[in-house]
Amino acid sequence: MSRKLLILSAAALPMLLHAGGAVAETEITSSSRTKAVATSTANDGAADDVKITSDGVITYASEGAIATVDSSNTLTNNGTLQSADISNSTGILISGGLTSTVTNGGTISLTEDYDYEDTDSDGDYDGQFALGTNRYGIHLTGSGDFTGTIENSGAITIEGNDSIGIILESSVIGDILNSGSIAVTGDDGYGIRNTASITGDIVSDGSISVTGANSIGLAVNGEVDGSVIVQGSITATGYRYTSRYTDPDDEALLDADDLLQGGSAIQVTSNVAKGLVLDAPPEDTNDDTTDDEDGDGVADDEEGTASVSVYGGAPAIQIGSDTQTVTLGSAGDGIYDYGLVIRGSVGAYGIHPGVAATGVQIGGSAGYETLVTNGINLEGSIAANAYEADAVGLHLTSGAIARILDNSGGLSASVTAEGDSAAYALLIDAGATMTTVNNSGTILATLYGETGTANAIVDRSGTLTTINNTGTIAAYLTATDDDYDLDDSNDDADDEVVTGKAVAINLQANTTGVTITQTGVDDGDDGDDDVADTDTDGDGVDDADEPTIIGQILLGSGADTLNLLNGTLYGEISFGDGADVFNIDGGAYAVTKLSDSDGKLSINIGDGGLMLTNTNTINATSLTLGADAKLVFTVDPSAGTATQLVVDTATIASGANLGLVFNNLLTTASTFKVISAGTLTAGDIDQDLLGDAPYLYVASAYTQDNDVLIDVRRRTAAEAGMTSGQASAYEAVFAALSNDDGIAGAFLSQSTADGFYNLYDQMLPSTGQGMFTSLQAVQQQLSSATSVRPDGADRYGPDSVWVQEINSLVRIEDGAVQGSDTKAVGLVAGYEAMGDAGGALGVTLSFVSLEEKDTAAKVGEETTASVFQAGTYWRRSVGGWRLNLGGGAGYIRFNGDRSFISEDADSDGAADEIVRNTASWNGFTANAFAGVGYEVTFGANYIRPETRLDYVYMWEGERREHGGGEGFDLTVASRKYSNLSSDIGVVFGRQFGKEVWFKPEVRVGYRKTLAGKFADTTASFAGGTPFTILADNARNGAVTLNVALRAGSDLSYFALEGGAEASRRQTRYSARLVGRAMF
Repeated sequence: MSRKLLILSAAALPMLLHAGGAVAETEITSSSRTKAVATSTANDGAADDVKITSDGVITYASEGAIATVDSSNTLTNNGTLQSADISNSTGILISGGLTSTVTNGGTISLTEDYDYEDTDSDGDYDGQFALGTNRYGIHLTGSGDFTGTIENSGAITIEGNDSIGIILESSVIGDILNSGSIAVTGDDGYGIRNTASITGDIVSDGSISVTGANSIGLAVNGEVDGSVIVQGSITATGYRYTSRYTDPDDEALLDADDLLQGGSAIQVTSNVAKGLVLDAPPEDTNDDTTDDEDGDGVADDEEGTASVSVYGGAPAIQIGSDTQTVTLGSAGDGIYDYGLVIRGSVGAYGIHPGVAATGVQIGGSAGYETLVTNGINLEGSIAANAYEADAVGLHLTSGAIARILDNSGGLSASVTAEGDSAAYALLIDAGATMTTVNNSGTILATLYGETGTANAIVDRSGTLTTINNTGTIAAYLTATDDDYDLDDSNDDADDEVVTGKAVAINLQANTTGVTITQTGVDDGDDGDDDVADTDTDGDGVDDADEPTIIGQILLGSGADTLNLLNGTLYGEISFGDGADVFNIDGGAYAVTKLSDSDGKLSINIGDGGLMLTNTNTINATSLTLGADAKLVFTVDPSAGTATQLVVDTATIASGANLGLVFNNLLTTASTFKVISAGTLTAGDIDQDLLGDAPYLYVASAYTQDNDVLIDVRRRTAAEAGMTSGQASAYEAVFAALSNDDGIAGAFLSQSTADGFYNLYDQMLPSTGQGMFTSLQAVQQQLSSATSVRPDGADRYGPDSVWVQEINSLVRIEDGAVQGSDTKAVGLVAGYEAMGDAGGALGVTLSFVSLEEKDTAAKVGEETTASVFQAGTYWRRSVGGWRLNLGGGAGYIRFNGDRSFISEDADSDGAADEIVRNTASWNGFTANAFAGVGYEVTFGANYIRPETRLDYVYMWEGERREHGGGEGFDLTVASRKYSNLSSDIGVVFGRQFGKEVWFKPEVRVGYRKTLAGKFADTTASFAGGTPFTILADNARNGAVTLNVALRAGSDLSYFALEGGAEASRRQTRYSARLVGRAMF
């Protein structure tokens, strides 16, 4: 800020004039001095400038001042001034009526040897923060004006009650500067306080911290002709602990002396001619971060950002007096042309239960005028947070006048409470004055609880007449529940009863009329990265900058105008009496419950949309819909009501869209009158938006006399383009929706076919086709393995044991029934005795795990099966012929987990509806196989034509689901599957080696189903009519391709095999690893 440099230069003039008359000074360099020093006698009884060097230490053991300025000489402390356990002590005492410069660049330490103790053994310290009193770091007192600068660039540490870091009781012609640190511990203390006037500035870009009951960080109790500028940190609290225990029992152990209430971080009770500024470095406009773009004499990278915090019930910033009027003048030009400028952060934290929090309070409690010239510029942030108490971000009390709030930063309040507490981002009391709010940032109120209220803007004065929004104005009420919330037996917030309200704008006190205007701003390339910002609606305002209002809008009895010209609005709008106007244009969209107390409302929609969520009659004067207008009505089929606009005149341009949303299921075809006009002028109504009605329904709008009506009926399965499997369940699924409001609501929020089927397919049962087909693939791998000789020649050989690891994937595409992916992994062990004529007889024991996931239902239905099977087989080699046959039987344990997961229509980061169920049931399987082949060798090469028959049978018992409720749980009747298939193929291979050998092989074949069928699936929802999904029993052939690498010796055998099989809408992949030991 350039004015700061000019002020400092002017303030330095007396110091320069004084310096011209004296160049010598008295230095104190001793580190063991115990005698006080005064400028009037510093030079062997004569007056002189005094400098305590960095090595100098004065330790004073008596009451009074350690260093005194009692003549027009300078005093500089670069060393240490200290005392211990001495009340009524002062680091530097300055007499009024002098001309001087006083600088503390070292340390002033007035402390005491006092340790906290836990006297009641409750786990926390007890007692006062300090015992001594009246300790002052720098103290200006006496008659007459002090001319010069008083600066602290070092450290001032004070421990004591009624004690102050810097106290100014005489008028100052000059500046008060703090670029160092000030820490005061004790009740009724101050960091910096002036009770007399100051012609220059008070500047604190260092730190101030006060701890104790009623202690205040920076107290401006005397007039300031310049500015009060903060560009550092100021913190005030009376708490011993500045965090709350989560467990209320632990919190209850805190004593009264742990919960003392401190004062404000900044208190202003007198006039400040050039305003209060919480500053920050300027925005960097070039690559040089070390320059001084704001011309304040400080390199920008060395500037700090103001941070003002209170932990307790006092306002973080308190401006106003209970005994006199207070005026904050303009702080400068441009962004500083306001009485209050906040470019840093202000935080107020009540922390402990029942302690209210206030960020900035303008005005006292006695109604005296507090004028903030030109209003408030908030570029930084104000935040207030309370627990079981109210929180207010910016509070104007009676007598406060701040005509404009320009907010480009953040103004917020949040409360966590089970009781009737309230959060107010902006609160204007009766008797206060604020006429305009310009918001390009965020104004936010949040209530975590069920019965309180969240209020972004509340005006009880009736003076707020204009709100311009290009940012966000929002109020949220979020239900909570935890182990300490005793209103129910669980910690599920979703079942909490919410009675509180979220209010974005409450201007009900206004009787003269208000104008609320929301527009969008094209602010250019957000990332400055030459990448176009996303602009979904193509309105010229990128998505990140779209303005919004969330929460109720409550208006008064004046003629009010709401202009929604860009962005969105979500929340109830209540127009009071008066000739009110609601305009929507610029691509804006509103979702609202609309009311007008006297029916004198004019609704005009140009290029924009309005969704009316109330299902009652809305009386209005006029309705005008442009060619690009969208108007959506809400239907409550269970109550038989719908939104109906009753207007004197209605004008609907050709191309205007009308639409419907449903609160619950519509079970019979109906007609709804949505507009009833005294005079209706209507062009062709565009039916496109009616296509955005729930996909379950088909709707059409038309005019009749002076009314607009919409016919609605359920979409047929044919119109929905359902497959035969989907269509067979349609009536049953629709009936089931009546048993679950959450699932029904998810369907009603879907306006597209894709969205509808994403949910619909999740309602259907698995047909089991993937599971059975995967079981077939496993059984075929088993039969194939037992047909292979373990060694390279026919001979009398040993018995052997073998192990085979099985993997398969069966992928079935969507068709008449849902497709699926089914994986299998298993282990087969076998023992066989080999005969002297080239034959073998063996037994097998296997365990296989299968997992089926539907592909059509995007979140999938998961069914798993554990198969335990035993079998036997026979194999014989006669010359080139290879014969084998076998069979087995096994037990299956099925487990099913089915889920319904809807989309995140409300964009809260979680699915709107999640329902899950489980089921367990039993099954049985059997298989048989027979194969024959003939192998012809050509040296080391061989070719083997072969064929095989495989029969697989599976029975599964009744599947009865539980856990999902009557609207989702299914009972699936028992099912039987069987398949007889033939496989014809040719194997090409070559053998390398004799005693230790290996064989690479390739097999090409064709498999065809000869007999058997998949089971039809008959299922029903709880209490519903059964439906049947017919199985797809097409007997398609499949081309097969397998590769293998086999190796062995007289006593061992190893094989690695893989294969693929492709048929119409079905693909199988398999892999197996075989190991065998012979003995």
